[in-house]
Amino acid sequence: MPTVRLRDAAEYPDKAQALFELSKSWFNYDFPQPPAMSRVMAWDPEFGAPHGRAMKRAMMAGEFTRAEKEMVAAAVSGVNACAY
Repeated sequence: MPTVRLRDAAEYPDKAQALFELSKSWFNYDFPQPPAMSRVMAWDPEFGAPHGRAMKRAMMAGEFTRAEKEMVAAAVSGVNACAY
């Protein structure tokens, strides 16, 4: 259950709309709306922008592939969700 109001993507300014399109191509998804977390973070650019940069840095090529990193993130998220 969301703890914040999830705004429709159309409610965001043009700059955020452009970021949603970049995210869509970077993550390679075709959903009607950007993911909820993207919409929440885009509402506060002072928080969302540094987080986005950190995410790109974390997903850069390195010892693990991006797919392996995504798998670890999904597993950790599942464990965290069960902790509540």
